Formats: sequence, C-alpha cells, structure tokens
Amino acid sequence: MKIPLDRLNKELNSNLLFWMNNAIQPDRKQLYASISVDGIPDISAPLGVMYLSRVLYGASTACRVLETESFGELASISFKELKNFTNPKGGFYWAKNTSNSPIHDSENVNMAQAFVLYGLLAYASIKPSLELDKMIEKQAEFIINNLYDFKNKGFIDGFDENWILGSTPSKAFGTHIHLLESFVKLYEYNKSEKTVLLIEELITIILEHFITKDTFDCLHRLTPDWKVKENEIWAGHNAECSWILCWAAKSIKNEKLIDACNALSLNIMEQVIKKAFDTKNGGVYNVLKNNLPTEDFKIWWPQAEVVLALLNCYSISKDVKYKTQALALMDYISDNFIAENGEWFTEIFDNGKPNASIPIIHFWKSMYHTVRYYAEIKENY
Repeated sequence: MKIPLDRLNKELNSNLLFWMNNAIQPDRKQLYASISVDGIPDISAPLGVMYLSRVLYGASTACRVLETESFGELASISFKELKNFTNPKGGFYWAKNTSNSPIHDSENVNMAQAFVLYGLLAYASIKPSLELDKMIEKQAEFIINNLYDFKNKGFIDGFDENWILGSTPSKAFGTHIHLLESFVKLYEYNKSEKTVLLIEELITIILEHFITKDTFDCLHRLTPDWKVKENEIWAGHNAECSWILCWAAKSIKNEKLIDACNALSLNIMEQVIKKAFDTKNGGVYNVLKNNLPTEDFKIWWPQAEVVLALLNCYSISKDVKYKTQALALMDYISDNFIAENGEWFTEIFDNGKPNASIPIIHFWKSMYHTVRYYAEIKENY
C-alpha cells in the first residue's frame, strides 16, 4: 500500500495555481478575501489576519516542499498585506473591512496571533531577512508577555483592541493548539531552551485540561481557572490535536511526553473512527453530539486532519488498518473535494455534491489545512 505521492504533488501544484490565477487582484498588490464556487470574487468581504497568515504559510511552505520559487509572489503579497494589519498597541488586528477599518473578535484574536507567528516563520524559511527576524522576535515576545495568564498558566482570551482584558475571559483550545505548533516552528527556528519550556508547558496543559479522560474529546473553551464551559465536540479538532501533540513532543525529544502523546493519539483516533466515519458514503463528519454526527455533509478540513492523524497512528503502532483507512480517505478527498480549478470545496453533501452556496475560499478557508496536508504527507510519510 503506497501513498500516491505523484497524485498528491499534482493536486498541490494545481491548488497553488488556483491561488496564483484567482486570488491575486489585477493590481498584483492585494488578495481577494472571498471567491465563489463559480470563481467570482466578493469585493465586499472583510479580510482577516488569519486568512493572510495562512496564505503566507501555504505559499511559503509550497515553495519549500516543491523546491520552486513559482509561488513566491503569492507569499510576498500576503506578507506585505499582513504588515498593514499591525496593531500599534501590539500584535495584529483580527480583520479589516473594505474601508480599512479594524474589526475585532475578542474570542479568536489570540488564535490569530499564533497564525501570524506561524506564517512569518514559514516565510522566513524561503526568504530570510533581518526584517523578518525582528518581526518574529517581536511577535513571539508580544504573545508571551501580553497573552499569558501568570496566575493560572496558559493563554487567556477576551482582550479588546487595546489588549485590555474584558469581563468574559476564557481559555480556548484553538489558541493553545495553534500556539503550540507555532512555538514548535519557533524552536526549529531559534533552538532556544526557553521555547522548549513553553512547548512542554503547552503540551501538558492540553493533556491535563483540554481533553476528556473518558471519551478523549477536545474541549473548546474553558474558564480562566480551567473549569469546563459549554462545548461542542469536533472530530476534526480531535484528530488534529492527536497528531500535533505527538509532533510537538518529538520535536523537543521529551520521551515522557512522547509516550503520553502517542498513547493518547491512538485512543483519540479509535473514538473518531468509531463515531465520525461515514461508512456508507465515505468521508468524516465533524460535529458530534451524544456520540453521533449532527450533520448531513462533510467539511473540507477534518478530512485532511483525519488523514494525518491516521498516518501518525500507523507510524506509532504499525497497525496496517490505520494506513488502509488513511489511503481510503485520501481517495475520497481526491474524488469528491477537489474542484476542477484545483481548490477544495468547503462542504460536500452526503450525496457527493458540493454546497455551491459557500465560497470556495473565504474568511476561514485559506491555505492552511490543505497545503499542510500535502506537505506533511510528502515530508513525513
């Protein structure tokens, strides 16, 4: 059972060509923030810093893994636009509307700070510069000095645009898991022992607070002192968490955490296989309630994350069932999710038809899950 690397390389190239040919505005200075399934840009759509950071990551990573400069323009445009989102009070704004006025989201703006760091580090891998070095150092210091909860540990959400904590602070899984992967990339970049300590702390926090001990589900939002708030269960986040934890532990060569994360990863994915797989139509559902799917459609990003999680389980256990399931899901993605233009549809109904009412790229759908899917398989499996 071989992974179809030739097919995946063609898909990745096709995906990047879509972005080069469709996402860059005619002035070659800006990106469209949203494009319909029919290829029509929405010039009224707000532009988000996570969107830009993910384009920066995706284009940079594609250049690196494909050993080409063909998509460097896409990375450079997103980098230049990203700088326009700098918040004079520190960090970066959540988004801006078409009038260039900031838009704020107190529950998600910290997660965006993680993606900014992630994107900058990816760009530095193809176009290193003193400017990037300074931006990376400044962003990492801002996150650590301003978003960290020195009382209860972890990183706290709920800030306004001036980074003043509001009346409803919380701790978010998304902030912690994406800061974890950003700090792993930072460690690969600077080899600092301080970064190792941060990675160890984040892994431990996720293990202790964000994953249920009985069902192995990720909890999305907690109180500042780690009490559980109302939560949805997402199979996609469960899968994504399972392999990122293992990757992070391996990056710092912490044997105790490696063993803990490997064991947890197998437990998490057994539950995902049991509860989220559509054995009739193929693919994986995302939102679960009472151990059952709540949807009649599949979303693009959980498919990618489940493939990577299954391949990680295979590398841990050498149990061929995980690789078999991963290959089957890869076939499902190739046969159903990839549009003729090379980009993935956002949603696929159970009958296999795409949901044409949702743009093919938009505020929450950029070049992160897709490009990372190809890059991780190409480099690690």
